Formats: sequence, structure tokens, C-alpha cells
Amino acid sequence: MYYLLRLTGFLALILVGCTHPSSRFERLTTRETGIDFANTITESDSLNVLEFEYLYNGGGVGVGDFNGDGQQDVFFAGNQVSSRMYLNKGNFKFEDVTDSAGVGTRYWCTGVAVADINQDGRQDIYVSTIHPSRGKAVPNLLFLNQGNDANGIPHFVESAQAAGLADSSYSTQATFLDFDRDGDLDLFLLTNALENFNRNNVIGPRNDGSARSVDKLYENVGVRSWELGARSRPAAKTLSRSGTASGRLLTPRSQLLTPTYKDISAQTGLVHEGWGLGVLVNDVNQDGWPDIYVANDFQSNDVWLVNNQDGTFSNRIAETLKHQSHNSMGVDMADINNDGLNDLAVVDMLPDDNLRQKTMFSTIPYDRFQMARRLGYQPQYIRNVLQLNRGFGAASKEHPLSPVPHFSDISYLAGTAATDWSWSALFSDLDNDGFSDLLITNGYRKDITDLDFTSYNRDDGNFGTDTDRRAQLLKRIVDLEPVYKPNFLFHNTGDLHFTNVATDWGLTESSFTNGTAYADFDNDGDLDLVMNNINDPAFIYRNRTVENAESSLKTHFLRITLVGKPGNREGIGAKVAIWSNGQLHYTEYTRQRGYQSTMASGIHVGLGSARRIDSLKIVWPTGNGQKLTNVAVDQLLTLDERKAGLQPESFLTLQPSVSPLLTEITSPKGLDYQHQEDDFVDYKAQQTLLPHKHSQIGPGLAAGDVDGNGLDDIYIAGSAYKGGTFFLQQKNQLLASASFRRKDQPTKKPEETGVLLFDADNDGDLDLYTVHGSTEFGRNETVCQDSLYLNDGKGNFRGSPNALPNTMSSGSCVIATDFDHDGDLDLFIGGRIIPQRYPEPARSYLLRNDSKSGAVRFTDVTDQLAPGLSRAGLICSALWTDVDNDTWPDLMLAGEFMPITVFRNQQGRAFSIMHTPELTKAVGFWNSLSAGDFDNDGDMDYVAGNSGLNSRLQASANQPVSVYAADYDKNGTLDPIISFFNGGTEYPFHPRDVLTDQIPSFKKKMTTYAAYGKTTLSNLLSTDEQKLAVVKRVTYSASAYIENRAGSFVIHALPIEAQFSPVFGSSIIDLNHDGNLDVLLAGNDYSTEVLSGWQDAGLGLCLLGDGRGNFKPLSPAQSGFVVDGDAKALASLLVANGQLWYIATQNNGPLRVFTATAPGALYQRPDPASQKRATGTTPRKQEFSYGSGYLSQSSWVVPGTVSKKNHN
Repeated sequence: MYYLLRLTGFLALILVGCTHPSSRFERLTTRETGIDFANTITESDSLNVLEFEYLYNGGGVGVGDFNGDGQQDVFFAGNQVSSRMYLNKGNFKFEDVTDSAGVGTRYWCTGVAVADINQDGRQDIYVSTIHPSRGKAVPNLLFLNQGNDANGIPHFVESAQAAGLADSSYSTQATFLDFDRDGDLDLFLLTNALENFNRNNVIGPRNDGSARSVDKLYENVGVRSWELGARSRPAAKTLSRSGTASGRLLTPRSQLLTPTYKDISAQTGLVHEGWGLGVLVNDVNQDGWPDIYVANDFQSNDVWLVNNQDGTFSNRIAETLKHQSHNSMGVDMADINNDGLNDLAVVDMLPDDNLRQKTMFSTIPYDRFQMARRLGYQPQYIRNVLQLNRGFGAASKEHPLSPVPHFSDISYLAGTAATDWSWSALFSDLDNDGFSDLLITNGYRKDITDLDFTSYNRDDGNFGTDTDRRAQLLKRIVDLEPVYKPNFLFHNTGDLHFTNVATDWGLTESSFTNGTAYADFDNDGDLDLVMNNINDPAFIYRNRTVENAESSLKTHFLRITLVGKPGNREGIGAKVAIWSNGQLHYTEYTRQRGYQSTMASGIHVGLGSARRIDSLKIVWPTGNGQKLTNVAVDQLLTLDERKAGLQPESFLTLQPSVSPLLTEITSPKGLDYQHQEDDFVDYKAQQTLLPHKHSQIGPGLAAGDVDGNGLDDIYIAGSAYKGGTFFLQQKNQLLASASFRRKDQPTKKPEETGVLLFDADNDGDLDLYTVHGSTEFGRNETVCQDSLYLNDGKGNFRGSPNALPNTMSSGSCVIATDFDHDGDLDLFIGGRIIPQRYPEPARSYLLRNDSKSGAVRFTDVTDQLAPGLSRAGLICSALWTDVDNDTWPDLMLAGEFMPITVFRNQQGRAFSIMHTPELTKAVGFWNSLSAGDFDNDGDMDYVAGNSGLNSRLQASANQPVSVYAADYDKNGTLDPIISFFNGGTEYPFHPRDVLTDQIPSFKKKMTTYAAYGKTTLSNLLSTDEQKLAVVKRVTYSASAYIENRAGSFVIHALPIEAQFSPVFGSSIIDLNHDGNLDVLLAGNDYSTEVLSGWQDAGLGLCLLGDGRGNFKPLSPAQSGFVVDGDAKALASLLVANGQLWYIATQNNGPLRVFTATAPGALYQRPDPASQKRATGTTPRKQEFSYGSGYLSQSSWVVPGTVSKKNHN
């Protein structure tokens, strides 16, 4: 599960006491319930974590009504101890019937799958097994339920061999599904074989079926011919644990025919190597066929096996997820936001507390991450993921008829990313409020990831004999601390945020909890919990939601029992949608979920305050469906497939079909471009403590008519050593098909960041300004000197080296305006970074155009006219905009570790910093600025892109993210120490080895990783050191709408969908032609340090404005705007037929081009003198900018003839 082999030791702890009765959950004691099962592990010289690394992976739980009395019973998988079965006698009293039922086990049992395998109406049990020795194997077990004896105790016969399911391939869990939709239940087997090599070695995926650990699929081929005559065969005998007949005879049933299974793994496409710990069946692409998600441990990627409807599967995980957990364990899916799309949770082992984080992570493995990508692995990070289902995007070339949905990992935003050494992830509505909550279990007997332990072993590993070293290692393991803490229970607040309420709700006990299941053990309408613990008695938690609810606050529920057709009598794979109080509740029925466990049969739906169900629809796996209306709540409802009929595919369409606003132009003629960026590692060459790289910030994009043919062209900034590229729009084309001619510029060493097309010399054509930036050339300032290229009017450019003053700063953006009203265009160039001096502000420039006829000349007037502007910050974006409606363009700046800052233009004579209290207190990682009169009040408002709320570095006014920069070790290099808050305390953010690589003298301050984990920021830096440092604090992370109230500003966070990722590109236009401005946003950030991982949850976003400053987010299906790579610039381009194209750049990716699906308007170039346009009776101000958003410049347009309004 981690980069090291798993090791552990022995520790027995006794849990005492019960939960306070006023909590939602009450833990019942062994004495109260009669459940005394404990998965006790005993180590020895021959059985320990040196020999068997899965020693503490634990066992599962299976819930089912084994004796048919209407009460849910429990089966626990035992590792070294026998598995045990407990019958529910009512009122949370259970009876151990293991021996009499014949379900005792001798093998190391892992996963429990409960289902009616032979379709006789009784619950059977399939148990996965492993052997502690790599060279040995034991078969899985199939306990077929024979019915009850006279005492009401069910009896089972072990029948795996007879059924063809005595698999011995080291399995973790099995799950049942009808993969071929032939009406019976097939079986998928998750494997996790022991290997003789380190499974975290980056050696490349093995996806040819030759690996030792490959999952399996067993097809149900029906009842064997010899069994068809078994209706008169003698009564079956149950077998004792020793394998001998117990002598107890049961009454035969004529229906008792055992199906047989055939291994068809290879022919179905199951060829992927993986060390599986979690599996879940779900129809991810909503085509009616079950798909399979496999959560794999170690370096092996997770696999999403999408059903091809022809008996085969294809792994399409790279098409639907941007990244995965690294040590994937338990997995579950549910619709967390009630939009009819199932979302995904996979758990890993990122600790929630600073001490454990600092003793687990020593460094940032950038080289390892990049090597894994080159060898074909998808990105993986050590953290839980909560993948929000965003709906369907465009079909791929490989699967044009079967698109898969896009997912965005929002685990940091939701608050579920860090739950330590986690095992099970289970969604269920535990308070019946109508939203699925998330339970995550955790714990490990010995913290073998402790870096002080591993480094000590590494350093001492060459001394003594093998026997001595082994003995010493085992001794040190005994002394290790456990990962022993309460489980996590996240309450879904309904707004994509989850709050850990484990303590408040009564889950206060620390434990080593593995498999877990939910069930309504007392049939009162709320879900109780059962947990399988290592070395402690199992937990039974009684849910008191129903009995404790006051009448005015009472929530409601519906329990559903499914009665399917023969072959799948439980209706496994059925889909149920419920509408009540305007809310949708959607469920796909599968019982094997979480980790190694099976949930109770049936479906439980919390309904919140709804007192009636308006309608209910079910689609059975066969495609049959039925609809009920006006259904009562708080009842057990039985749905019978015999009452269903064949329905059209649209019967359960939960996502309304809409015509998207935009359509991607997948092959724009002549506009074929792939950005390429060298993989420069800032952390090695510059400062190891950087929060992200500054060498991959582009490419920038500019639009304008450079060849004088009346059509706008585009220029894309060139990366280092590559040069930029023009795409010239061609005339004499059919109106429906714009085309372009590519014109590459000469290769040059500097990297271009911001680019601008403007008339520098007032000769009527557009010249080109390129800002040079990045950190790839260190402090070599000459490489950063910007360039101005003059146009001959036909699109041919020549450099004008004498036109510019010294601009040798690593820059970002360039924007132009006539700030002094003298008839020519002046410039602002933003300084982005000083290599090796982060976070010192980079030099920015205010350049006045002092050109005379025949002599182009720009003068640096920064210090003369705008004191403070030259070192305003680490500038990412800038905007010339008239904030106070005095007709003089003011300068608005956005950047890293700075507030949005406004320099007010004093009639061209000077600039002064404007007093803006709301902006000043919102210090952020601001990336972009765009202007629009969103509330139609006659002044300019703004959309500002920030880092978002889905980051490991989350900031607030009370708990900021800070940087303390100074030359702490007096070696001439600035050392930027980033800090963050954890548990209300400020700590250094970096792993210890990263910090001491930058500042070697700090090794003396914390000689161990544990000491560093306890080191607060104030412990690390003395008061004097803090006073001498450059200190900056981020207090606001959300991307925002900035409302202009007559020159004062109010910040409003944009909708939550705009907070999933950093916002870079932005474009302002009335997309749906309702008279109000809308917003297109694009952005991700792949430059982050890889321990935190890429910020890649952005898919592009369309926000529809209502003309009052409010915004409605559209789904990708509604907008059609999907930019899911490392998105940067975004510009609108006027094409020959009067339409607008929206063009987005992606770092190391292709251009993405979009246009209106059903053009509702044609556009034309404006009269530049007109700055206001009427919208109804309200004057809406419109500005035309030379540069806006992020490294972007758009065509200037106004609506022409509106042919059709498009209201989405």
C-alpha cells in the first residue's frame, strides 16, 4: 500500500464503554448483542509481516437473512480464526450458530459475497481466501444454504468445487453481476497475489494477461446436465469444519440445483495486472450493461472495465478519470448531489494529522511520477478521491457510440481526502435526510510507514548476519506505534461538502476496522452498522435516528425489496429513481460494496422531510420497467418484476436531453496545433520549496487581423526553443467553413508568455509584442528581454530591438491602452517571477508610447507615474478598465500571494493605489481578470480567477496559507517556507527532506521525522527569523465575481462548480442571447508539486448570467464546453461568417475550439468609439480590451443580427 513492503506487529487493546445514548449511533457491547467475534491475529517467528505483508488487511462482513425470518443476520470472515455466523434474534440480540450451520473455516478468509446463487430463495455465501505463503494456495469457499432445521437454524454445504468456483488465485473479494444480461448471476473475482518483487517499482503496466495477479470473470453456464435429474437424489449432508459429515439430514428441495461457472477471463478482456483491494459493479455509462470498477493497490492503476455488450470489457479509466488514488482500497458509488449521476469514492492512506503526514512523506517524488507517466501509468496520488460525475462528454474515436462520463475529483473541496490508513468506503443515508453520507473505516496494527523506522532499518541494513538483521527488524516492529484512531463518518451537507461527524454521531472508538456493512437490524427504518475489527470485538452500532427524531424534525424513508425473475431473483443491477418534494433520489442495486463486504438485501432511501413520494421508477436488469405514483413513505415496499413491462431506453432518462450551447469543432481546417513544453523541473534547478512550477504557465493567445484581409487571425505564444505560431484566417471561403493557414515563426531561445497584437506605430496594422518569461534560464536576465515585432501590413514581421527599454524581468502578461489620451497605445507588462528569489515581487513595467513618425519608442515611466507599481507583486493577469466611469482607464492587477490591486488613473498624469477594503483583505493565488457589466448598471464588474477551493492548500482569513522567505542558511538563496494550518495549528507544509534539501542547517532543528511532525511554524522559525523574512499570506481562495458599486467593490464567490480547479482563461459574452452577459471559464494546473497532485478537476464551465449579478452553472452536457486538460488561455475569435469561435490553449495539449451549436446571433466589429450598448431600457457598459483574462486577447465584437435566442 505504500512505497515500502507492509510490515506490522501485535497489539491487543480492549474497547470499553458505550456511546452516549443521545448520539445518533449507540455502540452496543458484546454482552448486549451476543456478537463476540474478534479477528484476532497472532504473530510468530514463521508468520509475521516480514513473511506475509497482508497480515493486517483484515476480513469482511456479509449481511443477509440466512434463515428467512425477516431479520438481517451477520457473517464475519476470519483470518487466523474461524469465520462466524450470527443469527439475528430481534432487538439486537444475536446467536452464534457457526458450528451448527456448518460455516466454520480453516483458511485465511478475506472477502464475503452473499447472494442467492442457486436461486432457491435462500442466501448463500461465497468466501474469498488467501494463503500466507506465496508458494501455496487454498480454494475459495461456497456455502450453499440448504434451509433451516427444526430449530430455525440454516445449514450450509460447501460446494465451491461442484460449482466450478474453487478458485485458488489469491482473491480479495467476489461480486455478483449479470454481465451478459442472460438472466443469471455471473461472478467477478478480485485478485491480489503475493509477488517476489516490490510492487511499487515503476516498471510499466502489464496488460497482456501474463501477470500473476489478474482478475477473473466466471460465467454462469447454468445447471450441469447430471443435476437435471437430481430432484429425487438423497438428502444432502452438511459438512463439519474438519470436512467430515455431521450426520444431520435436511429435507431435500426439488429446486436445489447448483449452477456451474466457467472461467472466461481471457476472452472477455480481463488482462490487466493489478493488486486488487476493492471492486464495485455499476453501469457507469448508463447503457444498461453492468461495468466494473477495480481499485488496485501499489503502483498498478485502477481499472474501469466498461461492458462492450458483446461479452467483452474495455478498460476506459483514462477516458473518464484524470487521476486515481495510489494505494486504492475500498470503493463505493452513490449519487451524492442527487443529480441522477453516480459518483465514486475510493480510499487511500493520506493521514489527516500533521504528525502522521510528516512521518509518512519524506520527499516529493517528481522523477518517479514522470517516469510512471512515460511508461504508461495514469497519474496516481496518495489520497482518497471523491470523483464527482459531471455527465457525458464527446465519444472517443475508439468508442464513438458509447461515451463515458467525465469525473472531477473534489475530495479536497468536500473535505474527504485524508482519513489515514483507510479500508472501507460506504455511501448510505444514515440520517435519512435525503443525501448519501460517507463512512470510511481505518487503522493498522503497526505504522510501518513511519520514516524514522524505515530510515533506521535502511541505514543499519548492512550490518550483522541475515539472522541478526531479521531479529532486530522484528524487535523494532514490536516497538512501532499503531495507526489507531476512530473511523470517519462524513455527513453530506447537500452542497458537495462533507463534515466529519463521527464523534458527534457516536463513532468515538479507536479501532483497526476493515470490512464494514450497513443493515437495518431492528427494522425501524434507519441503517445500523457492523464492523469487522482486528484484535477487538466486532462493532455493532445501533442507529437511533428514527426513535430520537422529534416530530417536527422527523425525516422519512423508504425500504424496497426486489423480487426479480428466476435467475436473478434479487434483481441485482436494478436501477431505482424516486422523486419527492422536487428532489431526485437515484440508486443502482448491488450488494458487494466498500471493502470485502456485502450489504443487506434491498434498497434503503432517505427522503428528508418528504411525506409522500410523487413517483418511483425502476428498471430491472432485463430492461423491464415500471412506474408507481403517490407512494407512501416509511414503509417496506415490494417491487415485483412480473408486474413490469418492456420500456423504451428513455424510460429512466434522468439527464434531460438538451441542445448544448456550444459544439466543439474537432477538426478546424488549418487550425491543427499541439503545444509542447519541455519538462523543466523548477524544484531541482531553482528552489525545492516552491508550491508549483513557474516554467509551464502558457501558452498565451492573441487575436487580431495581422494580414489586413479583414479577418481576425490568431497568434499562439511559443515555448522555449520553439517559437510562436500564426494561424491566418483565409478569405474566399464558404461562409460555413472558416479556414486558416499556419505560419510558424523562427525558433528562438526565450519562452513567450503573454502576447499582444496592437498598433504600436499608429500605421493602421497590428504589431506583435511578446513577453518573455519562465524560470528555465535562471537569473539570465537577457533572455527575458521582451520583443516588439513591427508589421508591414501584410502579416510579415520584423524585430524592433530599439523600440523597448530594458524589460529584463521574467514576465507574464501584456496589455495596452491609451492611458494618457494622446492617441497612441501604451503598455503594461506584468512581472511574474524572479528565478531563485520566490516570492519576491518581480519587476513590472508601465511603458508610455513616445513614438514619432518613423521611430517607434516606448519609455519606462513606471516609477515616474506609478510609485509601487514596479514591485506590485507576482503578476499573473492585468486589465485596463475604467473602474470609476471617469473615462480614464485604470489598471487592475491580479497575482500570486497578493490582493487584486487597482491603480487609479489620475487623468494620465499619475497612478495611485485605490483604497479597496474588500479587495485588500482577499489575498489569493489570483490568475485572471475579465470585465463585464453583469448587473446592467452602467459600470464594469469583474470575474477573477483564483486557485479555487479544491486544493490541499486551503486558505481563510483565520487560517491563511503563508510563505516565510529569507536566506535562513546564509548561502545567497532565498528559502520560501510555505505554511498551512492543520487542526488549528500552523505547521510548515513541506516534507522534512524537501525542507532540509533547501536549508541543510535545519536538520539540526529536527533530527527525526517525528520531531519534525511536532514542529509548529513558531518552533521552526524564531520570532526574529519571522521578522526578517518576507511574509505573505493567502486569505481567500475562491474564484469570484467582483461587483462594482460606483467605484467600491464587493466580492462574491462564484458557484461551487467554479471552485473545482484554478481558473485561468475567461471569456465574457452573451451566449444564450437573453441580453445578459455570461461567462466561459477554463483552467487546471498541472504544475503543482506531485505530492499534492495535479489540480485537474476543471472541465471548462459556462455560467449564465441573469443580469443582476447572479450566475447559473451549466453541466458539460448543457454547455457543450469541455476543456479538460491543462487549460490556460481562452479567447473569442470572429470568423468570416459572423460567428464567434472560442479557442482555448492547453499546456502540452491541443487547441480546443468551440462555436455556437445553433447560432443565435451574428457578430461584427464594433465602432471603437462606442463604449456603451443599450440592453432593453438599461444602459450596459461594454469595454473593448487589448488583453484580458489569462494571457489572452480576443476579437472585438458586438452583436449583429440576432436570428434566434437560445435559452438553456
